[in-house]
Amino acid sequence: NYIAITMNNNSETPKRRSRGRPRAFDREEVLDRAIEIFWAKGYGQTSVEELTSQMGISPPSLYAAFGNKHDLFMHAMDRYAETVGGLPTKAFADAPDVRSAVQGLFETTIRCATTTNRPKGCLLVSVASEMAVRDEDVRKKLAHGYATRVKAISDRVAAEQGAGRLPTHPTAERLAKMIVSVTHGLVARARMGANRSELSGLASDFLDTLVPAS
Repeated sequence: NYIAITMNNNSETPKRRSRGRPRAFDREEVLDRAIEIFWAKGYGQTSVEELTSQMGISPPSLYAAFGNKHDLFMHAMDRYAETVGGLPTKAFADAPDVRSAVQGLFETTIRCATTTNRPKGCLLVSVASEMAVRDEDVRKKLAHGYATRVKAISDRVAAEQGAGRLPTHPTAERLAKMIVSVTHGLVARARMGANRSELSGLASDFLDTLVPAS
């Protein structure tokens, strides 16, 4: 469990809570609901009252299960990374070659960022990155996720370079960082209203530049 961090709004804390009755709700389901409202409105614009209403639980239940609002957001980040946020990385890992892997990474990122009836963009890039400027816990979590994704891409690129199937310049790490930066740009454009067709065209151009067809 995350350590509770005192917020300015006392209604969002207390630090220590006694154990109550067993939870009568599905933890993952209510976290998914919290993700939706954080994703749509941002952290600062979302109140505890809105969260409990959206999640369908009482404030005491929220505090007992997740901690304060900040703790809940940290849990929501983890849940997002395990579900929607993890789909692009899975697409990359499942592809048979590095070009189709990067293509799958881009295409899945675009689908996740433009799905109907869900907030546009990405919870981590669109919301958490804004918090990272002033929140060390969020900043560390984002940095860890970024490093993990870069390493996964870099390892595969390095293997392709070692086998002579990709140029050795730029280095595997730099190319991986460029690829991840493109995904960030795509979700940012989606958040600003770009449609799937526009984003797919951009992704295709980036793919041909970063990983040319052999």
